[in-house]
Amino acid sequence: MKPGSLSLTPAGWTIAVSVGILTLVGVGSIYVTDTHYVAGHDGPANAVRQLVRVFVSLILATCVIRLGYQNVGRFAYVLFVIAIIALVPLLFAKLFHTSFGGLTAPRNGAYRWIKLPGFLFQPSEFLKVAFVLSLAWYLRYRKNYVRFSGLLVPFAVSIVPLVLILLEPDLGTALLLLPLLFVMLFAAGARVWHLALIAVVGLGAAPFAWEHAHEYQRLRVTSVLLQSDSLRRAVVQDPETYTSVATKRQALEWAGSSGYQLVHSKNALGSGGIIGNGWGHGIYAANNLLPDRHNDFVLAMIGHQWGLIGCLIVLACYLAIALAGVRIASGTLEPFARLVAVGVVTLISTQAVINVGMSVGLLPITGMTLPFVSYGGSSLLCNFLAVALLVSVSQHRPFLLTQSPFVFQREHTESLPSGREGAVE
Repeated sequence: MKPGSLSLTPAGWTIAVSVGILTLVGVGSIYVTDTHYVAGHDGPANAVRQLVRVFVSLILATCVIRLGYQNVGRFAYVLFVIAIIALVPLLFAKLFHTSFGGLTAPRNGAYRWIKLPGFLFQPSEFLKVAFVLSLAWYLRYRKNYVRFSGLLVPFAVSIVPLVLILLEPDLGTALLLLPLLFVMLFAAGARVWHLALIAVVGLGAAPFAWEHAHEYQRLRVTSVLLQSDSLRRAVVQDPETYTSVATKRQALEWAGSSGYQLVHSKNALGSGGIIGNGWGHGIYAANNLLPDRHNDFVLAMIGHQWGLIGCLIVLACYLAIALAGVRIASGTLEPFARLVAVGVVTLISTQAVINVGMSVGLLPITGMTLPFVSYGGSSLLCNFLAVALLVSVSQHRPFLLTQSPFVFQREHTESLPSGREGAVE
């Protein structure tokens, strides 16, 4: 495959413009929270760092586009193995409570970061892109996924990074791998009822996982339920009946403890109204009432400053990326290209849905960042690399000079004139 050019297709421009808007909104929100609080009003340090990360991410994304998705794909397994190896030191650091001389940097009891010169690297973020590439490369020409036994290898391989990430612990990223796996297997030709059967088995194991989960992990789930005043009153009045939900003390202290972030996130969103308080204005911009307001809960700050209109613009950008990605995936018959496109769309969309869901109180707080908007280097870089792969796919319309892969064969050969089944654009 020849190196790609930087001349974008219409779908590529849609993605580039949407990512640009999201990035600018993110830097603007980070600047406001930074200027008013960080290090005693001494300047926008975090905003400057984020701009540097954007610049570096753009350079690397450009390199990926120039190199081409197919050339990157040839190293898919190598990248996946590197990502797995990078997770191992974090596991040992967690088990032996060591920082390896400052190499690992635990935060709030979580071992997710490796401290490199000048920045913190989060291997689980890199794993997301490596997982999409390696799974797409593995599935591209196989035919055994119409059988249940053919699903065993991808699920078995996926368990390794899933367990390593859960042990950090990083529930958000671990949960993100599951929809990626299911959607890409479906796109590769797996039968729906096979995937549904696996999902049912997984749900059947949920009670066991719930009983063995740490208390703080259960609180992340139950804090969403405890938004209900009636449920909190029921727990207080009859704590013995609701022991699986929360204790009486947890129900009484919910708004100031496990529900604190959720309460203030919804207050920040609601106080913005339709048009918001204006950039840099409002109580949540001037005061650090909302923890992680520049990171996990940056959407609440967007709603606080720019109101419902600002939130709708952000959501429209993600919708535009998803629709452009679907168009790119449907516009190519080359299996690896299509699977990469499906994987990237699923990756970006699922992250956005989870972050929005936890910001408005519909999903548990998992630490999932808002793609291209939230503060953070590893997340920003890896999301840029992911969309760069998507743009690269849009720049190529590969020809298949051999028999079409099983998942695409029937739907396309039936519509072709007789004699053209062997070469399909």
